[in-house]
Amino acid sequence: PSLSTPNQAVISISCFSTPITRFDLSFDTQFPSESSHLFRRLLPFPSPSPSFPSMFHSLSVHSLIRLSFTSDSVSSLNVKMSSLLLPLSFLSFLPLSIAHSQYIPGGSSLVEKDILNKIQKHYDQRVRPPATNASMPNGPVIVRVNIMIRMLSKIDVVNMEYSMQITFREEWIDRRLAYDRFFDNESDYPKFLTVPHVKKNLWIPDSFFPTEKSAHRHMIDTENMFLRIYPDGKVLYSVRLSLTNSCSMQLQMYPLDVQVCNFDLISYAHTTKDIVYEWTEIKPVQLKDGVGSDLPNFVLDGIPPVNKECTSHTNTGSYDCLRMQLILRRQFSYYLVQLYAPTTMIVIVSWVSFWIDMHSTAGRVALGVTTLLTMTTLQSAINTKLPPVSYVKIVDVWLGACQTFVFSALIEYAFVSYQDSARQHEKSMNANTVRKAQKRRNQMEMLEDVDMYQPPCTCHLGETRPPTWSEKFRKYFTKPDYLPARIDFYARFIAPLGFLLFNIIYWSSCYIMTNAVEKELNITNIIRNLEE
Repeated sequence: PSLSTPNQAVISISCFSTPITRFDLSFDTQFPSESSHLFRRLLPFPSPSPSFPSMFHSLSVHSLIRLSFTSDSVSSLNVKMSSLLLPLSFLSFLPLSIAHSQYIPGGSSLVEKDILNKIQKHYDQRVRPPATNASMPNGPVIVRVNIMIRMLSKIDVVNMEYSMQITFREEWIDRRLAYDRFFDNESDYPKFLTVPHVKKNLWIPDSFFPTEKSAHRHMIDTENMFLRIYPDGKVLYSVRLSLTNSCSMQLQMYPLDVQVCNFDLISYAHTTKDIVYEWTEIKPVQLKDGVGSDLPNFVLDGIPPVNKECTSHTNTGSYDCLRMQLILRRQFSYYLVQLYAPTTMIVIVSWVSFWIDMHSTAGRVALGVTTLLTMTTLQSAINTKLPPVSYVKIVDVWLGACQTFVFSALIEYAFVSYQDSARQHEKSMNANTVRKAQKRRNQMEMLEDVDMYQPPCTCHLGETRPPTWSEKFRKYFTKPDYLPARIDFYARFIAPLGFLLFNIIYWSSCYIMTNAVEKELNITNIIRNLEE
């Protein structure tokens, strides 16, 4: 008989043409060595003899035995063969029973391929695994998730998105894949089987990321994924992904804002009756060293995992969900140097107009227009880095106030110039009236017949000296009687005091609103818990 099982016995008998002078009997055994003692007990020749070599009594795995008989007649050969074929026929069925045993004996050299072939013989990847909780036969499969963030970059405020590279891991129990039942001893089977390409052969949760805009797997040098099967049926699936995710950013507090970007995980087809997601108990979210420290405008405050806050309820059922939150705090130092300091200096430069003589029209107009255009250009450059939102941001309040102060300086000079022109026109009109009256008076005096002669007066005026610094100081800080000059005098003090008062109100409001937003988003508690 010839068997196709791994443990088989092949018996071949060859007879030569008559007259028979030699008979050859050969068989190849592949059954376990512990069965050799049973074979020896069944042999008709209990001791070595010329007809049965001594190696026949040390039967082992994969041994080939050839028996040679010499006989003068067929009848004498039949006697010997009848006593030999009976034990051989029984032994041919012994390996078959061993092959169908549920356990693989200790010391077997079964390789991973053989285990996988044995597992997949009755495995259907189209059917989800049995319930994780054995007490609930129809319960869901519990999938435990772990995420390691390898890189975080490209936080785009305009498009409200961010990019990151992660190692995504899922664990679940599939008892159909357990292979410890094939072995007698625990030390005989491997600790786990690593399978690199199994998506077509094994069941894997149909997880997807709702906030994902674009993503790809890494394929260099090979596909960066693996699947491990443990003896008890636990499965670990790991894959490296690069994703660009959307983030609904609230920019009311820009550039003092704190953004909370949600990264959700949900099953596409299996409802809560089929799959339930849970975070792993130990380090559900991991960060590679240095992640978040090299972001240009943000600092990563924390990544807390959140449970059961994003379960999706649709017409087709309820789908379980896990959520990871990225807490991104904008670095204010960049905006202090690039935004607040330049705009403050532009406002201060616009105040120089109050110290320039009111009759220097070209200088004051050029200064006012230049500062106003610079402020407008800076405001446009800042707005190009932000999305066109419908609400007012605190940066809009700052820029609007700075532009108002610059524009007020230009308007102040226009008012002063108008008042000075009006005063000069009034003074000119009064001078013309005086000149006409004096002319008429002189004409009347010429008609008088008075013979009076007065010699011309020779006067010597004293030499004029330049004004001292104290006189100049008093000139600028002494309230003048002339109204246009008095307006410039008041503006020199009112503008700085007004800007200082605005800064006090602005920064106090920012502090209060920032704390209110963090309290509403529960960010303060999250950061405290992460630090602990």
